[in-house]
Amino acid sequence: MGEVIDISSELLKDNPKAPRIMVEIFADSLRIYSEAAQNVRKHGAIVFHPRTGSPIENPYLRVMNSQSKFIQSNPKINADRVFSMIREGNISREPVNGDLQS
Repeated sequence: MGEVIDISSELLKDNPKAPRIMVEIFADSLRIYSEAAQNVRKHGAIVFHPRTGSPIENPYLRVMNSQSKFIQSNPKINADRVFSMIREGNISREPVNGDLQS
């Protein structure tokens, strides 16, 4: 794993004219998508129910798909560079500064 980044700050660098709240919401969506996708890659799309042992759809698959739709519905936010950084393992689970100040 490489350097840990603040997704919101990195998105703001690539989208300086975007409203800060939109960037923060988009960053949250990227974080959630990344975590869900990682779970699906690790455990697969079909998992076993913890109590019954029956095969079920991985619950993270639905989360991943939901976030994917939100991300795709916001093409005005340029996230290519940040998404590449996330895929490389450079991710911060929470904003580094913890606030919404500009």
